Amino acid sequence: MPPYVPAVEAVEAFVPCRSIAIEETAERLGINRHQMRLFRRVHGLSRLHSDPALDLGDLLAAPAETLLAGVPDRSSIRYLIYAHTAPDVAPARVSTAQVLRDRLRLTRAEAFAVTQQNCASGLAAIDIAVQLLMADGDPALRALVVTGEKPSSRVLSVIPSTTLMGEGSAACLVNIGGVGRRIRSYRVTTNGKYAQLYRPPPQLVADFFSTYTPTMVRTLREAVESAGVGLDEITMILPHNVNLSSWRHVIPELGVSSEQVYLDNVPRYGHCFCSDPLLNMVSMRAENRLADDGVYVLAAVGLGATYAAMVIGG
Repeated sequence: MPPYVPAVEAVEAFVPCRSIAIEETAERLGINRHQMRLFRRVHGLSRLHSDPALDLGDLLAAPAETLLAGVPDRSSIRYLIYAHTAPDVAPARVSTAQVLRDRLRLTRAEAFAVTQQNCASGLAAIDIAVQLLMADGDPALRALVVTGEKPSSRVLSVIPSTTLMGEGSAACLVNIGGVGRRIRSYRVTTNGKYAQLYRPPPQLVADFFSTYTPTMVRTLREAVESAGVGLDEITMILPHNVNLSSWRHVIPELGVSSEQVYLDNVPRYGHCFCSDPLLNMVSMRAENRLADDGVYVLAAVGLGATYAAMVIGG
């Protein structure tokens, strides 16, 4: 068997130009001033990007088209995987993944969606892409993972006392030929006892928050250990942008410095469903802070609850 080397070959991201202060969502989302103060002063949220005139297809196609501009042979893309948080992003008769495939002219790609792990579905999709490419056994083939959603209702716009959702999308090209940043490990922890998302019992909510930090820390440590590196060798953790306060608890328990966790996009964009870790990577690249030989941890948590961490690079 050939020595397959899974890698992230390219990443692009997109956010709408239009942005608003989080206070501008208060009336529409039914958020009182005390709750809004929590989001801004405690959780560190400031602005959200959204464009009502931009439909889901345009949101998803934007980073994918930018990425594909650097791919001379689109026939090498064997899979298009659309990872999303909400169970339904379009009417049942519409396959968003297949519509996107056709729009991007990926004539050889098999297109399907991945969900059920909520905001951790993006990292799951990258791992699924690797497994499919390894089963095919052709290092010349690639998979395109696309993430992005529009928060179309209050339920999808607010996680009570936790975060506000913004619009953003990302595209990631995956291969097993070792081109790009090597995927060194992927670890996931799922606790189905928190699967009741709609009006969960107060005790269940309290239990989730009390176990959040130790479970996130354990998952991150397992990923780093499996990658064969130490925490001091991690260049940066690229997290989901749920809020600042949760990461302020994780950072000391994990035993890293605050400079090792990229939190700059929390006030800029809020939480953009599955796209946050890739969006953070692109932001770091734009700031000339993404090292060619750096080791990065992509981290995400999906309500339900799924904790995921992937180590790339080095």
